[in-house]
Amino acid sequence: MRFDLDMVCERCSEVGLACVRRAPEEVAVQLEPDVTLLFQNAPDEDDNLIGFEGTPWHSHDGLMCVDSHGIYVELNYLDLVSGLADGTVLICESWVRGAIEDRWLVPRDFVDECRHMKDGEEIRIRPVGSRNREDSTENRGA
Repeated sequence: MRFDLDMVCERCSEVGLACVRRAPEEVAVQLEPDVTLLFQNAPDEDDNLIGFEGTPWHSHDGLMCVDSHGIYVELNYLDLVSGLADGTVLICESWVRGAIEDRWLVPRDFVDECRHMKDGEEIRIRPVGSRNREDSTENRGA
């Protein structure tokens, strides 16, 4: 499935998120000054990618999360944009020794990221735009 990148831009506009069409096959959604989410279509394939610029995390198509009981939620790429704006999709970050190691998306109601923490890792889970607010969730590994 290829992303309709015009629809991504339209949805961003509807929900108040800034986006830029960087190339015919790429849209960059500026969530925060240093947090950019990319939507990309592969130029010669029926493939796509959603990922944060500068981090290894990525997803193809939409987002699917499963909890420990087998309950799952699937969000298509347009629902991700809406969810980021309304706080039902959160930014999750892994920090090690004061430096960001990875950044990914999690649905608010399926947060279990702390189960997989490494020694010295800090997991930060927050809605878009709350980096310096006290209501963001922060946990530290042993």
